[in-house]
Amino acid sequence: MTASRKTKFEIANGRDRLAALELTIESLPLAVGLFWLDGRPVLLNRHFRELYDVGERWEADITFAKLIANGAFSDWKSDPAAFFERLVETLKRDGEFKARNEVGNRMLAVHDRLLGDDLILTMQKDITEQVHAEARITFLANHDTLTELPNRASLNAMLDNRIENARACHAKLGLLLVDVDRFKDINDVFGHAAGDAVLSEISRRFLACRGEDDIAARLGGDEFCFLSPSDNQPEAAEMLAHRLLEAAREPVLFEGRQLKVGLSIGISIFPQNGMDRGALLAAADAALYRAKAEGRGMVRMFEPEMDERIHDQRMLQHDLQRAIDCDELELYYQPQARITGEIYGFEALIRWRHPTRGLLSPNVFIPIAEECGLILEIGEWVLRTACRNAVTWAAPLQISVNLSPVQFRHDDLSTTVLQILMETGLSPERLELEITENVLVKDFARALQTLRSLKKLGVHIAMDDFGTGYSSLSYLQSFPFDTLKIDRSFISRLNTDHLTDAIVRAVIGLGRGLDVPIVAEGVETEEQRAFLAGEHCQNIQGFLIGRPQEIGDYADIVGIECKPQRSLRRSAKTG
Repeated sequence: MTASRKTKFEIANGRDRLAALELTIESLPLAVGLFWLDGRPVLLNRHFRELYDVGERWEADITFAKLIANGAFSDWKSDPAAFFERLVETLKRDGEFKARNEVGNRMLAVHDRLLGDDLILTMQKDITEQVHAEARITFLANHDTLTELPNRASLNAMLDNRIENARACHAKLGLLLVDVDRFKDINDVFGHAAGDAVLSEISRRFLACRGEDDIAARLGGDEFCFLSPSDNQPEAAEMLAHRLLEAAREPVLFEGRQLKVGLSIGISIFPQNGMDRGALLAAADAALYRAKAEGRGMVRMFEPEMDERIHDQRMLQHDLQRAIDCDELELYYQPQARITGEIYGFEALIRWRHPTRGLLSPNVFIPIAEECGLILEIGEWVLRTACRNAVTWAAPLQISVNLSPVQFRHDDLSTTVLQILMETGLSPERLELEITENVLVKDFARALQTLRSLKKLGVHIAMDDFGTGYSSLSYLQSFPFDTLKIDRSFISRLNTDHLTDAIVRAVIGLGRGLDVPIVAEGVETEEQRAFLAGEHCQNIQGFLIGRPQEIGDYADIVGIECKPQRSLRRSAKTG
């Protein structure tokens, strides 16, 4: 083969390779352009031509500078020729250039490289979806997904920043903690979709009524937080609180229903109520606790004595753990009687003999036990101790034991009751378990299943505090209670309030119609007993019959010698 013929073959082979390279570049899923150093294009693939609206046979005057003039960078638009000169200088110095460029409504990742001494290769990838995804991820990391308000992490950062600014400027800052009242009832009765609708609408109203500089955040659940940076404190925070109350006053429409909620609000002020985020939040939380305790729908400012309450609650929680370990819990028994006065059973009532505070009622420490999780251990001890004591009585009287809503929702309740009955030997017919309406509100279907499991054991089920909840009547349709107990708040007003008299008559009549025995609690006078007798109420309980006392004080009724109660620690070991 001659030299000239080799040269032609090599040239042809080179052209084939170039054509293959051009075809490959044309098919790449990114915009690719090849330019001379003076800006004239050598090759523009399909994606590049579409991106910059260039025809397949581009005009002779098309240059790199003119094309990038369509970009979003300000210096590209104002003087693209000068930018191109700087680009060439950068490429000669560094060999490459990277940036992000916005073309139309698309975001591009630009990577320019110098090839040899006379060519520029630019590769531009559409990263619009990636940028949007990154922005969404960043947003979700700092905002609540349902309401799109800043979340707790975002609030903490903003609060720290506002506190630093206020400290530097000797300014004030208001912090509001907001709870949505009755939100749990809406969630439980109408479902989570209704709860979400309420939170979304309430959040929209919050944003509409806040001040220009106020910050709103959702901390989780039904709890919100607001920052009021105005130096006019506490007036500005109080005004914002009342605007929020007003915003929540209108019902929220959901699937044709009007769902009503309210707000409880606690307020703390920087710097007088706290010098850092933790102190301010704790102070506002204490004020919120007071607002809810006083009936909800309230606004309360933090007051110094609230700190004492928080400290006192924490000390009681610590002491309660010691009470379990040191056998300081006791059971007292209050008799239950027929309307004629014949005692047929006792209700077991827990007491705490505190070493320094004396004898404490359950109203003082049971809420603490429920909050910190000790109620399961305490509740099991009460049930075991009451059953163990009752089985020793010569008289086969009924024993009633209260169940906490927390205890009732525990998966093993039926198993625990069965185990205790078998362990103590108490006949199931002698055991009555008292529940309140709160047991049924959170998860009615699950609660109903547990109630039926308990009934299969042969124990009796009583609804305590009947008439104080809004759904008491509806629950009677779903479950055959063995006893209804009229709350003491009604009995205390008998013969003094005609409306209360009518309510008590109606409840007694309802029990008679359903063939469910009624127990009137809190009967203290002969006049109250006479009223109940006249209405044919079957059973009573209260100071008129007997006060809660150690079972030894009723030894003649139950037929035992006075014996010490079993301790929690010992009964846990034997159980």
